[in-house]
Amino acid sequence: MPRKPNPLLTELLDKNIDMPEINWETVPPDVNPADAWDMYDETVEGWVPVWFPTFGPGGGRSYGEFERAHMFNESLERILKTMKRWPLWGSPSQKKYAVAVALLQLYCETRGRCPKV
Repeated sequence: MPRKPNPLLTELLDKNIDMPEINWETVPPDVNPADAWDMYDETVEGWVPVWFPTFGPGGGRSYGEFERAHMFNESLERILKTMKRWPLWGSPSQKKYAVAVALLQLYCETRGRCPKV
């Protein structure tokens, strides 16, 4: 049975929608956006990025596929709420931008490069 991507990723994954300009001054210099935006595991529900944690803090218990997909969705929603973009609104291009920025933030958080918002 094929796995479906998280609905929040719809516009981001659509190659026909142009990405608006990102303010690169807000992204840590050693962060590669392609790592945050292009590394999905299509074999798991929600297409959770491969960089999203698979274990609890400190190497604790392993997260199951659906628990991990749920946690990924909650994290994206948390960041979008902080950005005042939840529920997701705007044109497809604006949605793509908002999710791209949220993914960059989440990527930085999981790598310890920026504080959790």
